[in-house]
Parts: sequence; C-alpha cells; structure tokens
Amino acid sequence: MNAHVFHPEMLDHRLPKTAQVYDLLRNAIISLRLQPGDVINEKELCAQLDISRTPLREAILQLASQKLINIKPNSSTTVSLIKLKDVIEGQLVRESIEYRTVRLAARFYEKDRIDPFATVLMRQKFASEHGSVDEFYALDEEFHRIICECSGYPNLWRLLNGAKGQLDRVRRMAFPAQNHFPEVIKEHEKIASAIRASNEEEAVEAMRFHIESIFETLQILTKKHPGFFAEDSATITNCDSVEDFKRLYA
Repeated sequence: MNAHVFHPEMLDHRLPKTAQVYDLLRNAIISLRLQPGDVINEKELCAQLDISRTPLREAILQLASQKLINIKPNSSTTVSLIKLKDVIEGQLVRESIEYRTVRLAARFYEKDRIDPFATVLMRQKFASEHGSVDEFYALDEEFHRIICECSGYPNLWRLLNGAKGQLDRVRRMAFPAQNHFPEVIKEHEKIASAIRASNEEEAVEAMRFHIESIFETLQILTKKHPGFFAEDSATITNCDSVEDFKRLYA
C-alpha cells in the first residue's frame, strides 16, 4: 500500500469516523490509488489517519461485504481482484434501478425548480477540457445521483452505490482508457433534456444507450490491465459480440 495515500486532514474528526473512512477507502479503490492485490495494512492506516482500529475495521468489513476487499483470516487483507461476474451483477442492478429512476425523474420533474443538471454538465465540460479524470468521474456519479433525487426516491442512490463497486472500478478505468469524455457529456445532455421535457420513453432510451457499453469496455480493460482481473475475466475472450456476452451473463 502506498504510504502516502492517506493523512489525518482527510477526516473531519468532529464527525463519525466509520463513514468517512469507508468513503476514503472506497474512493481510493475505485480510483486505483489502491490497486487490486494491494495489501491493506490496518496498523499503518490507523497511524496515517490518526484513528483507532474500530472505525477502520468497520469500514473494511463493509467494503468486504461489497467484494471490494478480501479478508483472509489469520492472513492478509487485500484489495480484491475484479471478478467479471461481480461486474455484471453490478451492471444488472444498475440497469434495473437507473431505467426506473430516469423514467420517474422525467415523470415528476419540477420545471419551475432551478435546473439541477446545468451546473454538473458545465463542470463536466471543464473537467473534460482539462483532462481531470477524478473530477470527471465524481461529476458523472453526481449526475446519476441527481436523477435518483429527481425521481422522488433519493435513497435509491445509496442502495445502487453499495451494489456497483466492482462495476465502478471498471467504469473509472474506462474514462482515461477509452477517452470518451465528449461522448459521455453528449449522452448526459440527452438524458437531461429528456427529463426536462418529461419525455419518459426518450429518457429511458437515452439511459439505455448510455450504460449498455460494458461489453466493449471489459474487452479493452481486460487486455490493458490483465493483472487487475480475476481468472473468470478470461471468458470474455470467448464472446464475439454483445449478444454472446448477454447470453452468458445477462
């Protein structure tokens, strides 16, 4: 583990620590500052963050339940390899929730409110122009969180976020690998436009187009970063098309 990844200033020590440590570790894993296979040294982390072992252990257990960390009793605790099946599971959950929330967002969008998408889209364009991958990804997440908020069911974002950790690592890796920043922004603009127009069918179709590129993404990343993926990722090489892939995994 990189000894300089964490420091006490990352935490607000007036607030409960477990949730903050969870967010720090999850973000580090998603962004690959903590890479698949890296050892989590609990003693070192506690020293870096100036915390007791309890909030760290609770955060690690939560991440382990989401398959982002692998705990071996009486052995090491490591960042888990990316399993293809877990990625697809996250994708299936994402599709189920996001298709529904974007429909509800279009149905119940309040036209007289301040546009919640405008600032996010503007900041995404700025991040794209400056090649700020971390900022672009964070704003991508914020865009989708706002959709849940507009749907009237904001707590769905927390449920979705807990289910898509493995998928998020793939998505985060894909941004610099595929360099699709302008395309992502155009897709977000189309989704936002359909929501503003209360066009449910167009919103769902735009969302479907936006999030169904996982096959191509996995093909690229499993070749580019083979050491990050578990053995089951080799099966993607047997798929010649999206249809083959869906028959196997969806």
